[in-house]
Amino acid sequence: MPTNQRKRALVLSGGGGRGAYHVGVLRFLAEHEWFPDVVVGTSIGAVNGAALASGHTAQSLWALWRRLESGDVQKANLNPFKGNFILDTNPLKETLKRESWVNFDRVNSAEAAVHLRVTAMEVETGRLRVFGNSPDVFPSQMRQEQLGLDHIIASCSIPIIYPATELNGVLYWDGGTVANTPLSPAIDAGAEEIVVVIMTPWDDEGRRGFKKPTNLLEAAGAAFEWALLASFQADLKMFRRINELVRLQLDNAYLRARNAMLMDQLYGDKAEKLPDEDNDGIPDILEKEYHQLPEPIIVAPRHPIPVEQIIRYTLEGHEAVYEMGYHDAKRAWRDSGRKVEGE
Repeated sequence: MPTNQRKRALVLSGGGGRGAYHVGVLRFLAEHEWFPDVVVGTSIGAVNGAALASGHTAQSLWALWRRLESGDVQKANLNPFKGNFILDTNPLKETLKRESWVNFDRVNSAEAAVHLRVTAMEVETGRLRVFGNSPDVFPSQMRQEQLGLDHIIASCSIPIIYPATELNGVLYWDGGTVANTPLSPAIDAGAEEIVVVIMTPWDDEGRRGFKKPTNLLEAAGAAFEWALLASFQADLKMFRRINELVRLQLDNAYLRARNAMLMDQLYGDKAEKLPDEDNDGIPDILEKEYHQLPEPIIVAPRHPIPVEQIIRYTLEGHEAVYEMGYHDAKRAWRDSGRKVEGE
């Protein structure tokens, strides 16, 4: 896996049967020679992230998605009153093993294609847990351990719809319940350039297109959808506040440097001098200590993707969101000021 450079991170949100959207985004990024060093995945994002860590490309992952049907992911819970879920995810476990989606031997080795982080929420405490296949660059609460099938299924365990998953003696639900597209794990892993893929319209106009739920499943899906979006909005707000704090620290560092210059003029060689090799007025040691990150590139659909598609896996649905992901990535790339090849 990339060791010396962890500049680029891809954060993949949850979204169940809409996960082919991620693959459309990956196709666009690959065409523009943007490949992630770090992947943070939640729910279906954890599945796609583990596939990338296993060495899959946008092309091979799309081949897997084209064959994926609802029966490969879930089956009805025949006794819903005994359990606390509607659908059973045992078929997903078998599919990930049988169809070679994930090679955990590679994921947990130095040959992993990316630094992988997957998230899940502790049922008992409501805390978000981050699991990873490599150490973080910065101090964090991430748990580095041998990642396995249960880590991925735990991240996919949407409350009410799917059963909670036991991992190391603890029950977990879908990480998107509290943080659908968490930025912190990407930053802790060392990333400085972040692309976030979220499958919910980002602006107010796009969100107005949501249709009213007509049954219990649609109502649960819609509530979960809004929770996912709110979690990312809160995370992005925190990211921007931290960046603002860093900017203020840099301003303070600049004033300290100017003060050092004045002291040098007054006292000559007796004044303390701090190296400034790039001659930008801020001592190098302070620039290393305080570092602003660029705004994440946020890829999101313009219009709502049907909520019921969270639990529906069809070739028609996959193809629709795959193309949507590709074109939304192109739009986000262009809006960020980057050049789109062929335009």
